[in-house]
Amino acid sequence: MPEIPDLEAIRHYLTPRLERLTVTSTATPIPWLVRTGSDGMDSLVGHRFGEIHRLGKFLLFFVDDGRILVVNPMLTGRFHWVEAGARKPGMLGVVIAFDDGHELRYSDQRRMGRWYLVDGPEAVTTIPQMEKLGPDVMTLDEDAFVALMKKRRGQVKNSLTSQEVLAGIGNAYSDEILWEAGIHPHRRGATLEEEDWRRLFRAVRSVLDESIGIVDETVAGEGLGKKEEWRQHLKVHRRAGTPCPRCGRDIKGQVSGGSETNYCVGCQPLFE
Repeated sequence: MPEIPDLEAIRHYLTPRLERLTVTSTATPIPWLVRTGSDGMDSLVGHRFGEIHRLGKFLLFFVDDGRILVVNPMLTGRFHWVEAGARKPGMLGVVIAFDDGHELRYSDQRRMGRWYLVDGPEAVTTIPQMEKLGPDVMTLDEDAFVALMKKRRGQVKNSLTSQEVLAGIGNAYSDEILWEAGIHPHRRGATLEEEDWRRLFRAVRSVLDESIGIVDETVAGEGLGKKEEWRQHLKVHRRAGTPCPRCGRDIKGQVSGGSETNYCVGCQPLFE
C-alpha cells in the first residue's frame, strides 16, 4: 500500500514532468475505478495539470480550470510514467495521454483504488472517506500530536494506522516508527506516559523524513512503473526472522487480517 514516502516521491517525480503538458486523450479500461462526479475523464482533454498535493494517502492533481483530480490508490494502485508505446501493465485501469508522447498510467491488481474529478477544494470534502479523515500526520507539531494521541486508549499501532485518527501512515511505516520509538505495537495507549508519546512523535518525523529522501532518490533514478513499492530501506517491516539492527534478537512477525506486524521483543517490550 502506498504510504507517505511513496506518495511524496510520486508527487515530486510527476510535478515537473506534467508541467506545461496538455492532455490529449484519456481512457478507463477499468471504468468503475473512476467516480468522476458531474464531468467525465474525457473533459480533461485540452487541459493541463498544475500543482500536485498529498493529503494522507490521497494525491490531488490540480487542473488549470479549478477542478481537482483526486486519487486514492488503496492497497495495490500503482502509477506508471511511460512513453505511449510502452508495454501495458496488467490490470491497467486509467490512462491519461499528453502532447509530448507520454502517458500517465494507473494499474491496480485488486481494483480497489478510486479516482474522483471534483469541481474544487470544497468539493474534495464530499469524497467518501474525506469527511472522516484525520489530520495529515506531517502537518502536526509535537504538542498537537501528543494531545491527539493521548486520547487513544487502544493498541498503539491501531491508532497510528487509523486514517480517522491520523492520515498517511500504514502498516509498513507504523512498524518502522514503533521500532524506532521502542514501543511495542500491541501496547495500549492507556499505558503510555507523555514522554512515550513525545518519543513516538519524534520517531514519526525521523522515520518519514528519512524515508521520503530515500524513496525520492530511488524513484528519481528508476522512474515510475519499475517497482510496485519501495521498501528496501526498512529495518523491521517484513524482516521476520532476521536480527534486529539494534539489539541482534530476531525480529518477530505476526499476521492478522492479511497484514503482517513486525517488531523486536528486546527493543519493544510489551510491558514496562
